[in-house]
Amino acid sequence: MPPTPLFPPARVVPLGGGAKLIFCSGVTARGSQAAGRSVQEQARECLNRIERALGAEGARLDHLLKITTWLSDMRHYEGFNEIRRAAFAGMATPPASTCVGGAQFTSTDVCIEIEAIAVLPGPQGT
Repeated sequence: MPPTPLFPPARVVPLGGGAKLIFCSGVTARGSQAAGRSVQEQARECLNRIERALGAEGARLDHLLKITTWLSDMRHYEGFNEIRRAAFAGMATPPASTCVGGAQFTSTDVCIEIEAIAVLPGPQGT
């Protein structure tokens, strides 16, 4: 069994009526095949990791309220934006989104990190 992470991939705050507020830790493509590749590939991997973290709590990407993205260089913005738009194209209301450039990461093979906040409605809100 892998060791328990020091920080969980998601932290859940129970709300009334069975709803949950889900805070997803920032994720990068580190350790994946996307690491060291284009920002588009890394952004897809980040969103896949967020989707898995949400799924573990019974939520989906369309439950996202907000994402915050850090890029190592704002020249990566268009590539990231392409993937962000595609990921949320089917949503009536996409999540609020903030993007910051100039980030320094713990690994030189990543150029993007994304964190997310979602709300999963209770049984009456679905």
